[in-house]
Amino acid sequence: MLRRRLLPLLLLLAAGCGSVRAAADCLTLDVRPEGKRLAATVRVGGREDWRVVIVHEGHVAWRGTAHGPFTYTHRMKDYSGPDRVTVRATGPGGEVCTKTDQVSD
Repeated sequence: MLRRRLLPLLLLLAAGCGSVRAAADCLTLDVRPEGKRLAATVRVGGREDWRVVIVHEGHVAWRGTAHGPFTYTHRMKDYSGPDRVTVRATGPGGEVCTKTDQVSD
């Protein structure tokens, strides 16, 4: 079961072949509870096109492309126990930024 949850995340992380920057340089992630849901707010800087993937507990919760700078908030179910959310943004020239946040009940 753990393998099935980690596999999509590992594939996403391994797929990037460009340079990897510190997340603070190109994206921020804020995950907070909203009742029985979580709100993940992603902010991506720069003035280029970015491909963004949000992974919640090993499952792709959202993916999309946008021209930076932009802010996107995705709401998802709050599972019991701690929830782990990872964002991966791929920018120009294969540049990759990742950020992970964990929220407890």
